[in-house]
Amino acid sequence: MKIISQVTVLLLCLSSPLYGKSRLGEYFLGFGIFRADGGDFVDVKGDSLNLSANSPASDSADFALSFNYGNLEDNATEHSLWSLNLNYVMHFNDIHTSAFMFNPYAGIGLGFMNDASDMILGDDGLTWALQGGSEVAFTDTLSMDFGGSFFGLWKDFAHTDFSVGFGVTWWINEVHGVAIDYDYTFNHEIDYLSLNYLYSWR
Repeated sequence: MKIISQVTVLLLCLSSPLYGKSRLGEYFLGFGIFRADGGDFVDVKGDSLNLSANSPASDSADFALSFNYGNLEDNATEHSLWSLNLNYVMHFNDIHTSAFMFNPYAGIGLGFMNDASDMILGDDGLTWALQGGSEVAFTDTLSMDFGGSFFGLWKDFAHTDFSVGFGVTWWINEVHGVAIDYDYTFNHEIDYLSLNYLYSWR
């Protein structure tokens, strides 16, 4: 995990003086960039663009749509990659302690992935995902997220992977926010670091 130490330091620096708000239960659009690094047998590097949209489905559930397009490089060979995913996320709001508010969540998702490198799940096709975790809200503007995702291909359940990650979301005001997220996949041992701008219109 080549970049986890730098990410940990950055997130601790961001979270220490500030406090938090959840990304769950909000209307927002996201525009971001991803950086991939790592690999188990070969060195993998890559970059991608991410577009996302979140919309409450009810008081305790959201629809989360995302589109990613980018490139992965192994042994100086560059491959294109894109994916489209829709997740249904249920959240269990406002579990309080004396200092924090926890927002646990669990979700299911469907998608489609086209991976010319075969480095994510080993093939293209329809995908599924199960996810779970919690956001920890410190005040109305800053929250941290910890979670994991188990995902794979519909056509072959042998093609699966598991990822864990954490991140920080800071709402600058009622409309604009920024988010930094880190994820690690265990199958191919790839680190993902993303930076996103969030626009909330409601």
